[in-house]
Amino acid sequence: MSDFTDLESLYKYLEEHAIDYKYSHQIGDLFQKVRDFSQKANRSDQAEKAQWEIDFFNFMLEKGKAKPYFTKTDDKGQIIEYPSFGRFDDSSYAYLIERLENTKNSVLKARYAHILWCSPKKHTKYGKIAIDSYLLLVGVYEEKDQKAPQDHFGLEVLRLIRNAYEIACEARYKIEEIKSEFKRLVKSFNFTSSSSLKVRADLSRVMLTDKRRFSNDDFAGFQDVYWQIGQSFIKESKFHRAIDILNLGQKIDGKLGTQTYEWVRKIAESYESLMKQREKGDLAAPHFCQLAIENYKKVGDKSKIEELEKKYIELKNSMKFQEFEFEIDLTETVNKSEKLAEELMKRSSEEIIEFLMFNKNLLPRYKDVEKCSEEQNKKSVFQQFVPKTIMDQRGHPAQNFSDEDEKKYYAILGEYTRQIEMSRRYFINAIFLAAIRKNKISSKVLLEFLKRHSWFGKNLSKKFPTKRAITYNWLNLIAPALNEYFIQMDCYFANPKYQPDFVLSIDSITLKIEGLFRDICEFSGITTFYMTQDNKGRNIAREKDVHALLYEDKIKELFDEDDLLFFKFLLVEKAGYNLRHKIAHSLMFFQEYSVDYMHLLILALLRLGKYDFVKEESKLNGKKKKQYISIDGDNV
Repeated sequence: MSDFTDLESLYKYLEEHAIDYKYSHQIGDLFQKVRDFSQKANRSDQAEKAQWEIDFFNFMLEKGKAKPYFTKTDDKGQIIEYPSFGRFDDSSYAYLIERLENTKNSVLKARYAHILWCSPKKHTKYGKIAIDSYLLLVGVYEEKDQKAPQDHFGLEVLRLIRNAYEIACEARYKIEEIKSEFKRLVKSFNFTSSSSLKVRADLSRVMLTDKRRFSNDDFAGFQDVYWQIGQSFIKESKFHRAIDILNLGQKIDGKLGTQTYEWVRKIAESYESLMKQREKGDLAAPHFCQLAIENYKKVGDKSKIEELEKKYIELKNSMKFQEFEFEIDLTETVNKSEKLAEELMKRSSEEIIEFLMFNKNLLPRYKDVEKCSEEQNKKSVFQQFVPKTIMDQRGHPAQNFSDEDEKKYYAILGEYTRQIEMSRRYFINAIFLAAIRKNKISSKVLLEFLKRHSWFGKNLSKKFPTKRAITYNWLNLIAPALNEYFIQMDCYFANPKYQPDFVLSIDSITLKIEGLFRDICEFSGITTFYMTQDNKGRNIAREKDVHALLYEDKIKELFDEDDLLFFKFLLVEKAGYNLRHKIAHSLMFFQEYSVDYMHLLILALLRLGKYDFVKEESKLNGKKKKQYISIDGDNV
């Protein structure tokens, strides 16, 4: 039954059937039909209440929080959330409280009480009702999981107990009972459930993290459970799952200061088995071999280490990389970019460079990229669980993304790449090409702008231990590379068959940017060196490279998050363009020195130049920064 025309009949139906709906928004859909019918029938009071219910059932109730279903920014940069507590007034809350008092259904009581607990009407009584309801529902969904172990009801069990736990920690209610539930679920939750590993792993991680509430005694017997599950997975050749559960067992042994089982050896053997499962030439085989070697080193198995090191060389040399080609018609994107660039050319040279320096829509924004990557992950759930490995040009694994935060960041970098390569680079290139062709930007114009409106033209002074001081400015150091770029572009416009050579410009600017970051950090009180020891144990100092500088904690306070993501993507991220590493180690071929890299590096210079040693963004001749319409609005 799903067609309701009034609230009372829907209330009555949900008292019996709310538990039958797997997702909360499905209940919200029922209220939506009531709202639509009521609006057509001019029953505004019922329509309003139905809309409140839709809002209530679209909150994401996770880990004790009530999160909006989506968050985005409008063209003015304002954050828009749905649902939002800001949409509710006293009438909304009065209705919500009334619904909580009138319902007997645990699903409804848990949701209404949880929302009130997180709202401005927060009260301990609502937290207690939510906790009691969640604890009742844990048992209900455990029964569902027993009957249908492949339907992921265990994930709902996990969500329920986590909500109860987080609210209980704050409300100080039934904490001991919930702790007992944690231990019971780890030890006896349905072993045949598709959610078995996820439930146990997440609860164990919470217990390991919350050292104040969970003592060593609370983990008694966990090692036996995890060892048995691990062995079962190994027998079923489910080696990835075996490794996950064995790693947890090892962590618990480490916490308790015991060594119950040979966790590391079993992990090493599991990685070796994964390696053997792969065919020769498979890209994953060397990676699993490497992980097996690392774990055999921990247990000191020299014969296995020697055997697998030889195997690693064999596997690496046999790797086969496949190329996938497909065509995408970007004619519309290119035409739109050229049209917008021509529109921008109506402005003065200074305004065009200001646009390149300040416009927030020219490059992908962090929050937009994060949202897009999250939406993409929802469409491809499997991808969330697969570890990612970046291979260098020589076939060695250069970086791994395996835990939740790492995979999230990998997805963000992937989405950033997509947006740059599918749209943004065409507009950026179109601006530079049009500006040079129309004599709006030249080497002289750009350098004079930087001299007036950035810190690059400032004379800086450094003192050395000998008390000798040197005065310098960065404009002198970056000017040769910019001059060379414009010379190459002039040659191209004079003869379109000419292939511009950006090797000198790209190499120079990439490495000079590292020095610019070092100066910004140094003048902002961030240490730019670290102490280490030479091969004889003597203390020496080393300069931090730009990768280390960009990951200093204080750097987040200095740069806008969008600019910081751009700098990381362009210069140091192996899942990005990683120009600094490639150029410093001569890993780029001539064909890779593209105009795309060149223009992004000039953008990086401009965006670095707007920070006046990070005290405040520079003001152009004392004027207020200009605001531009979003690129997506077909204006600039």
